[in-house]
Amino acid sequence: MSNEIPIGSPVRTQAIINRYFMRAKKSLGQNFLVDLTAIKGIVEAADIQPDDQVIEIGPGIGSLTEQLLMAGAKVFAYEVDDNLPEILQNELPKEVNGQPIAERFELMMKDILQADFAADLGDFFDLTKPIKVVANLPYYITTPIIFFLNKAKLKFVSLTLMMQKEVAERLCAKPGTKAYGPLTIAVQTQMQVEIALSVKSSSFIPRPQVDSSVVVLTPLVDKPAIGDAEHFNWVVKMCFAQRRKTLNNNLKPLLPVATERAQVFAELGLEPKVRPEQLSIQQFAQLAQRIPVRKS
Repeated sequence: MSNEIPIGSPVRTQAIINRYFMRAKKSLGQNFLVDLTAIKGIVEAADIQPDDQVIEIGPGIGSLTEQLLMAGAKVFAYEVDDNLPEILQNELPKEVNGQPIAERFELMMKDILQADFAADLGDFFDLTKPIKVVANLPYYITTPIIFFLNKAKLKFVSLTLMMQKEVAERLCAKPGTKAYGPLTIAVQTQMQVEIALSVKSSSFIPRPQVDSSVVVLTPLVDKPAIGDAEHFNWVVKMCFAQRRKTLNNNLKPLLPVATERAQVFAELGLEPKVRPEQLSIQQFAQLAQRIPVRKS
C-alpha cells in the first residue's frame, strides 16, 4: 500500500490493520478514525500553525498524527499500547516538510494521567512557548484527562478533543438544560467551551455505538470568582446529589436547619422550589460562600 495514501483513509487503515494483525482493544477504548474530513477538521479546529507545539494523547496508528505533522506541528505523543510504536515508526512519513521525522515527532510510552510534563517535554519542546493539546480521546477516560490537563502547570493555549457527543453536550450546557451539571460547572469555571464539529459513529473502525464531537477548550482570561475551588466543587456536587429533587432538599445535609436554608434562598433571590440545574455559576458561587466549609 502506497504511503502517499493518508493513514486516516479507510483503505490505508484497513491495510495497516491487516498487515499487523491488529485488533482494537476495548480495554483501551480504541476506535480508529477513518474519516479524512473529520481528521482535517480536528486540525483546523485546533488552528494548527507551522511550528506549533502539540501534545497528542493516544496517537493510535497515526491518522491524526500524520495530519498534524503535515500542517507543520511539532508533536509529542503519549501512548499506552505497546503494539503501536512499531506501526507508527513504519507508517508515519520518514520526513515532513524536508525535516527528518525524529525532529518533528516524539513518542512516549506513558499514561497521560502519569505525565510529568516538565520532565517529559523539556528536551523536545520549548516550555516557555504555548502548547496545544489535540486528541481523539477514549470515551471512558475523557473526564479524568480534562481535569488532569486543567490542573497541570503548563502553558496550554487550547485543548482540542474528540469525545463522546453526550459528554461534549454536558461540557457546553447552559443553565436550565438536562445536560447542565457538576461537570459543566467545573469545566466552565476554568475554560471556554465550543463544539467545533460532529463526527458520526460510521467514521470509526470498529464502529462505536454513539456519535462523537470535537470540542475546543480555551482557558478563560477572566475566570468566575468562586473562592475556594475545592469547597465550591463539593457544594455543587452535593446540590446535584439527587437531581430530581429541589435544591432545597439537596441542601438539607449541608444546612439542616430549615430557617437557615430559607434565609440563604431569600438572600440569593431564589424560589424554594428551584432545581439545581437552574442556577448559574455565579449563583452557585454565592451559595457556596454561605455553606460551612467541611472540617478536614
